[in-house]
Amino acid sequence: MLEMEHVIATPLHVSDLAAYHALQTNAVWFESAGHWSGFRGEKAAEALNGLVTNDVTLLGPGEGQYAAALSPKGKVLADMLIIRVDENTFQMTLLRAAAESWLALARKYVNPRLAKITDESERYVTWMLYGARAIEAVAALGGAQASTEGLGDVMVAALSGWPVWHHAPWNLGEASIRLIRAPIMGAIPGFILMAEVADAEIVREHLRVSNVLPASRTVWNVARVESGRPAWGLDMDENTIPQEANLDALDAISYTKGCYIGQETVARLHFRGHVNKQLRGLRATAPLRYGALITDSIGKLVGDVRSSVVSPKLGAIAIAMIRREVAIGDTVLIGEDDQQISARVVELPFSDE
Repeated sequence: MLEMEHVIATPLHVSDLAAYHALQTNAVWFESAGHWSGFRGEKAAEALNGLVTNDVTLLGPGEGQYAAALSPKGKVLADMLIIRVDENTFQMTLLRAAAESWLALARKYVNPRLAKITDESERYVTWMLYGARAIEAVAALGGAQASTEGLGDVMVAALSGWPVWHHAPWNLGEASIRLIRAPIMGAIPGFILMAEVADAEIVREHLRVSNVLPASRTVWNVARVESGRPAWGLDMDENTIPQEANLDALDAISYTKGCYIGQETVARLHFRGHVNKQLRGLRATAPLRYGALITDSIGKLVGDVRSSVVSPKLGAIAIAMIRREVAIGDTVLIGEDDQQISARVVELPFSDE
């Protein structure tokens, strides 16, 4: 694993620029390294609801949501995407780095006679297709351009009517996948393509011969930071309270559901207090180093840099954990006294202004 504290953001390589621009104007696809797990049983909804911050009991089959799993002290062990496949089946995808903690939590607190948690990381392969024309790209990927005249328009219209988090079976040639409309890149629309391992090469070949460009994880990371979406292990970890990572603003927390692990801390902050620090954006005059300390105008330590990138349209930007007394629009300094970089504090997600 990279020693992130030594990493300084660099501009995108020329080989990544075409994919980045296609993301803004057309669509691109990414290989995903996400970890899948399953939750099954007649009491699956009730049991899962006691583990995560959002209310899974409100989901019907074909719906999904964003949520987090917390420690008993209310710190983020994992954030995840949850989909309900049928009345008794849920599936979750999260970063592999957080999978061990998530599985351990579920196995510790859920009676296997009520519901069963399964590690399905070896069962499914995932891709992500995002971009301004992602809907048209998915329709074409399914063969719309080469099929009966007018079918492409029908498929585009159907996909356009999908609400966010809707998911359903979808055919790519001989492969049957699950297509998920997941709002995980801010204003840029897109889909997760979830396939059985046995169908992975069929899906990969459809992507490879399509008119959609492949894109690297570096491009994904730039787009993720631009959209202000935190990544577990970089912007938040097992020391982070959900509201510090803006998970409430990202609709990952229900304040009306029943009890769940870590709820006391989350509810107390929401109803009776506030966090002392929070993820904000930085617009910097030069690329920033992960972990670099942030000081205010009088030299007081007020935070540290988390995800840092060089955006082709925004320049040097970063997600940073910053104390609440620092106001939006304030100028802060990052780094050592002899090599300080100036940055302006902004709201997340970043705007083009």
